[in-house]
Amino acid sequence: MLKIIKIIIYTVVVSVSLQFCTGNETHSQKIDLLDKLILFSGNEKEIVISDLFYSEDYSSVKVMDHSQIELHYDMEHGIITMKPNDTFSGYTSMIFQYKNQMYHVPVQVKKKIKHQFVLNGYYDSDSIFVFGNFSNWRRDQHLMSYNSDTDRYTTDIYFDPGRYEYRFYVDGKDMLDPGNPDQTPNGLGDFNSLLIVKKTFKGDMPHITPWSYREIADGSLELEFKIIKRDYVADISKPDLLLMLDNQVISEKSYVLNQNDCLRLIISESQLRKNDIQYLRLVLSNTLITSNFLEIPILNGRPLPMNNEQILWNDAIIYSLMIDRFYNANQSNDKPVVHHGLAERANFQGGDLQGILKKIEEGYFNHLGVNTLWISPWLETSSKAFQETPQPHRWFSGYHGYWPVKARSIDPRFGNDEILKSLVTSAHKNDIKILMDFISNHVHEEHPYYKEHRKWFGKLELPDGRKNLRLWDEKRLTTWFDPYIPSFDYLASEEAIDTVVADALWWLEEYNLDGFRHDAVKHVPNKFWRALTKEIRKTNPDKDVFQIGETFGDNDLIGSYVNNGQLSAQFNFNQYWPARDAFSQDSVDFKGLSDGIEKSIEVFGQLNHMANMMDSHDQPRFPAYLEKDLAWDENASEVGWNRKIRVNNPLTYKKIALYYSYLMTSPGIPVVYYGNEIGMTGAGDPDNRRPMRWGENVSDKESRLRTEISTLIGIRNRHSALRNGDFMSLYNDKTVLAYIRSDLNERLLVVVHRASKESELILKLPKELSVKRVNSLYGDITPVLYNNNLYFMASPYSAAIFSLESRD
Repeated sequence: MLKIIKIIIYTVVVSVSLQFCTGNETHSQKIDLLDKLILFSGNEKEIVISDLFYSEDYSSVKVMDHSQIELHYDMEHGIITMKPNDTFSGYTSMIFQYKNQMYHVPVQVKKKIKHQFVLNGYYDSDSIFVFGNFSNWRRDQHLMSYNSDTDRYTTDIYFDPGRYEYRFYVDGKDMLDPGNPDQTPNGLGDFNSLLIVKKTFKGDMPHITPWSYREIADGSLELEFKIIKRDYVADISKPDLLLMLDNQVISEKSYVLNQNDCLRLIISESQLRKNDIQYLRLVLSNTLITSNFLEIPILNGRPLPMNNEQILWNDAIIYSLMIDRFYNANQSNDKPVVHHGLAERANFQGGDLQGILKKIEEGYFNHLGVNTLWISPWLETSSKAFQETPQPHRWFSGYHGYWPVKARSIDPRFGNDEILKSLVTSAHKNDIKILMDFISNHVHEEHPYYKEHRKWFGKLELPDGRKNLRLWDEKRLTTWFDPYIPSFDYLASEEAIDTVVADALWWLEEYNLDGFRHDAVKHVPNKFWRALTKEIRKTNPDKDVFQIGETFGDNDLIGSYVNNGQLSAQFNFNQYWPARDAFSQDSVDFKGLSDGIEKSIEVFGQLNHMANMMDSHDQPRFPAYLEKDLAWDENASEVGWNRKIRVNNPLTYKKIALYYSYLMTSPGIPVVYYGNEIGMTGAGDPDNRRPMRWGENVSDKESRLRTEISTLIGIRNRHSALRNGDFMSLYNDKTVLAYIRSDLNERLLVVVHRASKESELILKLPKELSVKRVNSLYGDITPVLYNNNLYFMASPYSAAIFSLESRD
């Protein structure tokens, strides 16, 4: 049957030439690129000035008045308070003065949409609440009111459009919404009710797409952009456009907007910085619509090269591995914990730093195509076994490295100082960066910090008699994982912050590391991350240290840690959940994933460093769901102990490759969890941490999957549009996900086909792109292009990547 996919757009593009100036930022005075701020009409927000940009001294900062936003700068505490008018929405800029120069911060002001939660019937309870990721799962924030006339409980909450999960809290128990059939797995062996808050604008928003560039003889750079109106039919005027070069707004007087919606900008040679990165940013916005916020990086006065030269962290492809489970190259340091209740899978199994070094030198990572290693903690850990708090109270060792007993010592079971330094040196020679998994939230009870400085740590016993154990949301900043893993209370101890920050800097400088993966970020206060990042910036002014964190929560919570003053990025779990659902369940529409990608771009930026994954050491492996070895409502950790989980269906490998076609072509940084490349399976921890398999223990099917994933990684490495380009959703339904990635070098079309049968697809391409030729980069497909329609046959569970060449 012919499957017709229509994307219809009604504009004609004609080019016009624009000239502009960039304000008064000079080559000698440069600060961080100021991230976009998101505010809500009528809502107050506080911004810590050090989160905007790094400086040793903020005393010269002066915030300018704004006609639509109330602004107040508390210089003593370094806090800017911002409150937009109730009636204002759209894009603007906040202006501040710093060292006698003016800087512009892009600001998006949005209106929230009211949603009423309803629980029908009467419940014998004093209080009923609704809670979810919008309240960071706090159960005591949104009280519902009972109306005896309607016999229902209600409460109104205002939302930003997006995807939300929630439950009701009734008489001390959680419950799903009985009136909402839409549910999603919560990752804990159960489900949450699902709420989709839709945008008020019906249809697709206009889109600014990068088109071309040209080097002019006088050293200037000419850039061209096209505005694809899609479902927006009104005229676009000058006030609708906000253009910025670095931290300066481009004046309206500096350009002309043609009624046919095409921009051609000329950046003069004097405005281009040599040996430096600059950013051009564009957005179209008015009271009705908001386009994409387009970001164009420029290096040495020219767009970034096609091939991956690791210029930005967007060029990273991370390989995540657990030392103990990766490769055992030195059996002499194998010293498992001896304990009668400790199972082998929860004990040390011999992997070491020497094994990672061996694989670097053999070229394993270069051949696969990854260029960054996130290595599990190598700090010295306990030599004893301990019981986990949750039933059935299983015994574990510290094989994973997350139970540190010393601050600056390598566990001898993993290696020593000499081996770690050799590993880092060899990695750098092979153009591979090293991220240390740093633990700031807690230590093991055997650690000298806990023995000698109890005041640095929170209390296990709560005033109400409960233990402060795993209260992830209620006691977010002080809760303990287990009684033998005390958590720091940084808000009560400056000395603890200074000490742990000094430890991180020591590792960074002593071993020439490239950055950190930070554990349990949301359980550590922002104060700590600001202190750490300030010291890193101060002591390593010329080094781009990458810091990526782990936080489960809504985008507000996650984003509160991601800025110039704290972390570079976090793992993008809010995009991971809809991706995992869509690629593992044929009944799930791809729209949730497409919306999730666009939401991530809106919140964290087109050039965000948020990390996308298929698996992690904390989540069940994806093949376990594909094989139906693991159900969504099961306790994944217990399943791993009681059930044999393996890959039996050859189709599973094809579906993994399909997932990777999305992973390697979507915005953000892709993460390969060790064993993904050969399709390793497993339930929850520790079943998802099986030893990596090598040589004859890798089957032909697994080896072919590794080749396929390496091919996809190679395509990402060769095409700049996939690493730092614009994202435009083209089409999505229950079997097809299609999007275009564009930069000034190229335009690529990605099509993911998740159907069990061959399908004939017809994609309607935007006529503004003037596509004249389509080349297949991946998928061995020969498409037919006719009258802006792209025709091709898609095989079951397959992906295609096309290069779109346009008319001059």
